[in-house]
Amino acid sequence: MYTREILHKRHRLSHQQIDRWLSENRSKEFLKEKMRHLKMVRNFISVTDLLRENKIPFTSLKGPLLSHRIYNDPTVRFSHDIDLLIDESKINAVIKLFLKNNYNLTEGAFWPEKKSQQELVINNGHHISIYNKELRLCVEIHWTLMHTLPVSQKKIKQIVAQNQTEVFFSGRKFTILNPEFELLFLLLHGSRHGWERLKWLVDIKDYPFEKLDIEAFKKLVKTFNAERIIGQTNFLLEKFFDKRLPNTIDQKQNKKLNQIAIAFIESENVLQYTNEEVKRIYLNYFLMFPGLVYKFQTLLNILFRIEDIRAIDSPFKIIYYIYRPYSFIKRRILNA
Repeated sequence: MYTREILHKRHRLSHQQIDRWLSENRSKEFLKEKMRHLKMVRNFISVTDLLRENKIPFTSLKGPLLSHRIYNDPTVRFSHDIDLLIDESKINAVIKLFLKNNYNLTEGAFWPEKKSQQELVINNGHHISIYNKELRLCVEIHWTLMHTLPVSQKKIKQIVAQNQTEVFFSGRKFTILNPEFELLFLLLHGSRHGWERLKWLVDIKDYPFEKLDIEAFKKLVKTFNAERIIGQTNFLLEKFFDKRLPNTIDQKQNKKLNQIAIAFIESENVLQYTNEEVKRIYLNYFLMFPGLVYKFQTLLNILFRIEDIRAIDSPFKIIYYIYRPYSFIKRRILNA
């Protein structure tokens, strides 16, 4: 099932990563891919230099620096876009900066003019995507790591501030997440997407566990009630790679959560967002963490759709949450 073509096109693994998986040595046959990865590193430097020039602090997420951390080579891991975490107070200015520099909002992305609507987007989303057509480059501007976690956004901001480190790359100093929080973020991100692409699981398989402060990592797992995510990751690592996270980390197994991940991974195509897939996505969200408060917050997030801000203009935020069920029934059930 996992041929080189499927691993490359469907699961977005680089040919170097595929060589490691299949115990082959063919990556030199695909030099054009290596050149594309080098171009991504160049674009990453250019984008982050633009922020430096305008004195906008940022934290780099994933991307070339994660590849460099795992493989000591920024071009091994494939990066589809550039992910940057920026304080929410700077988001409006950052968007304007990029729009002045040949970027546009990606199709479907929306950044409203009204401050009240901007607050809705920030409170219910975690990033906005912009695209440079000439460079064929997508940049995701994050103001939080992700939404609907069993930790408040205020607390997440504090945790991020307490779990950062600095690295030097290409003659520049970058702020990144420290190994313990970076690994947890990768686990949460992968599980949030149902591990649909095996590239996210390969990140975990190849992550340098020896660099972890295990006790600090275990504390973060407990803070986020992420024991189910640890259990799910171990289940998948054992299934595909006969490997596990360090044994001293607490885990809980949720059979249905594991089955959902397998269904996503084994699907021939990436998500088409059919009704069946949407139901599976929402069930995945609900099962990731225990607790009624988390599930209520997840429900509120489901009820809000950023695109609905285009459809209605109301001074009352509650209207946007009421509109979502109506919009869903209209689009998904009535096909109107």
